[in-house]
Amino acid sequence: MILTDDLLERVDQLPGQLLPLREQLIANLVMLAQIPAPSGQEQQRVRFLLDRFVEAGLPQVAADDAGNAVGLMRGRQGHRTILCVAHLDTIVPAAVDHNVLVQADRVIGPGVSDNALGGAVLAMLPTVLQHLGVELESNLLLLGSVKSVGRANHEGLRFYLDHTSEQIDYGLVVEGIQLGRLNYFSIGTLRADVTCDVRPKGELAYGSENALIALNHIINRILGIPVPERPFTRITLGRVRAGVSYETEPDHAELGLEIISHDDELIEQIREQIEDIAAETSAQHGVDAQADFFFARRACGLPFSHPLVKTAVEILKKLELRPDPTHSPSELSDLLDRGIPSITLGISRGEKNLKQTDFVLLEPILKGVAQLVGVLLAIDQGFCDESATVA
Repeated sequence: MILTDDLLERVDQLPGQLLPLREQLIANLVMLAQIPAPSGQEQQRVRFLLDRFVEAGLPQVAADDAGNAVGLMRGRQGHRTILCVAHLDTIVPAAVDHNVLVQADRVIGPGVSDNALGGAVLAMLPTVLQHLGVELESNLLLLGSVKSVGRANHEGLRFYLDHTSEQIDYGLVVEGIQLGRLNYFSIGTLRADVTCDVRPKGELAYGSENALIALNHIINRILGIPVPERPFTRITLGRVRAGVSYETEPDHAELGLEIISHDDELIEQIREQIEDIAAETSAQHGVDAQADFFFARRACGLPFSHPLVKTAVEILKKLELRPDPTHSPSELSDLLDRGIPSITLGISRGEKNLKQTDFVLLEPILKGVAQLVGVLLAIDQGFCDESATVA
């Protein structure tokens, strides 16, 4: 179904109509960003979202048994349910100074882009719709998910999807950056920590006195695994940790790695090879080497021809945004894996996880909120209902 000129014209006007909410949006971003929220410690951010939902008059507001913040706006007809989710946790440790600096063109602070901005927009969404005079026909589920990043492995969202009684028809994942982001597929992903530990002195064998040397053997073997160009497959060695001083040989070393591919069978083959390498290293070098695969996602997604994707592209272009479909990890994979047509959208431009402090630009935020509202309206009015088949 082709979007009507009336809806596209409404989308075009949204950034200007949202201007009176600009300062409130920034204030919510600053307040949320200043609350530390490592995975498993998001309670204060959850409370923040629930308070915003109550202030907006949502009739059903609560934290579920996993700790997620859940708000439900019943639609006038309720013939479909749209889930809008943003993760509340961050990789930033609680001990880091979470003070935020607001400048003329940006907000600077730990985790503001991943994902304080996404959480702040989710918290404001009922207020945004009320301000715009929007009454949805569909139910709108708002979920501030916990235990998402790193080893947490999207635990909060997966718990909610496994236990909710609501039939979810569409999903929208809200991330702070980058504006123009339009993810509609998930590459197969497997992450692991490979560890080497020197055995007790009574069990020492040749080479076991240095865990780093043993880990180096593992790295060299992994680098020798054949990786095809097609289907796209990659092994990324992301981090290495070992040792405490220059003069002491380490008794523990660890490697963090990620395998991504469009072919789930290839990922499984590489996994088996890494497990074999760890076992052989244990035997040959007298260490305890193990591979802990803690994060796994299947390759899945929507075809570009899906009405949800085509509609989102039209809305972004109407707002003079360039859609970027490049794969980027998010909660999207859990929704697609359950057959729920879903996309991920970014709200502003900025940077994250750099040596310098994270930041988000202020000027693009209203356009980012406008695209989110535009997609909601399109789903609500049935523009995304045809051929809703997950590839």
